[in-house]
Amino acid sequence: MPAARAPFLRFHDLIDKVADGCWLWTGSTMNSGYGQFKSFGGMVAAHRYAFELYKGPIPSGMQILHSCDVKLCVNPDHLRAGTHAENMAEAADRGRMARGASHPMFGRRNPRPKQSNRVRVLGKEYQSQKQAERSLGLGSGTVRYWILNRPEKAQIISKGS
Repeated sequence: MPAARAPFLRFHDLIDKVADGCWLWTGSTMNSGYGQFKSFGGMVAAHRYAFELYKGPIPSGMQILHSCDVKLCVNPDHLRAGTHAENMAEAADRGRMARGASHPMFGRRNPRPKQSNRVRVLGKEYQSQKQAERSLGLGSGTVRYWILNRPEKAQIISKGS
């Protein structure tokens, strides 16, 4: 049986360096479109592995951001550590956030009633779902569940703010 190859050697076998500077991952991918790599018994995101291989440990609570916006890119020159807020701000600035008709919830009605609506619960009126739950000693979300599934127990009686 041949000796196992070091993970970083296997990692480099799965990279295609293209003209624009990106190192495209050719190995397996996650449903999200990012590459994944098996190392030391577990699966890791390929771009995170590349960052750690070339730049060191990822600071606690940080994400790895792509300057090139290519999910399959593992070029360490295109990767940097950043916060979730920075990642979302960059995605919005670059037009990568779904908005309007391209958003998956576009045209769908939010099925959850607002908790600030006046409600009738078990025959008595309350200013809000929260107030009813507190007054009756019910768990959080019970009144909303009743509104959606048990109208004989609870109904919205007026629209709030």
